[in-house]
Amino acid sequence: MTSTNHRADRTDAAMIAGATIAAMALMLHHPTGHSGSPDDGLMLTDWNNGFVHAAVIGCLVSLAVGLDGVRRRLGERALMTRLGAVLLGAGLLALASAGVINGFAVEQLVTQTEDPAVRAAGGQVLWALNQSLTSVGSLLLASGALAWAPGLWKTRGVGRLSASLGVGLAALTLWWKATDGGFGLTAAVTATAAFVIWSLSVAAVMMIRPKGDVE
Repeated sequence: MTSTNHRADRTDAAMIAGATIAAMALMLHHPTGHSGSPDDGLMLTDWNNGFVHAAVIGCLVSLAVGLDGVRRRLGERALMTRLGAVLLGAGLLALASAGVINGFAVEQLVTQTEDPAVRAAGGQVLWALNQSLTSVGSLLLASGALAWAPGLWKTRGVGRLSASLGVGLAALTLWWKATDGGFGLTAAVTATAAFVIWSLSVAAVMMIRPKGDVE
């Protein structure tokens, strides 16, 4: 643990909590049908596809900034802290890339060609990329949470809860991959919810002033 400015910690905690809650809300409004199709009644009311994905990418950027504060709080010279930060950063980047594909690349494909064969083939490729990036991103995030578990455990109190949730998140993600559950919208929302719970526990750790901190 390193001595930090608690005001900065609270700012990071707010960014983490706000970004994760907003991302969860956006996922519940994620379009569940094809582009231009009517709302199929799944999840909450469908919002504009481009808006949802642009906003989610913004949430991921905010989350990355907030989590960088956690890296400093846990002791940025520790091996597991640095490893966790790299894994989490890579996972957020993979998810943002998946959002670009699903939110913008698919729409570009539709507008650039009217050939149904090209649309079908291109759509399959983009869908495969989206699924791969989402799956890999989720694994990287879970691995990052696991890597930070030892450091969070040392903070005691809510930190131990956060560490336990990180281990649980990693186990859940590995189980999902081992059973080849795929990564459709329901799985994505479930994974987001699990990550939100872990993120909120990390935000709680950042809200608690450790001994030796200054205002």
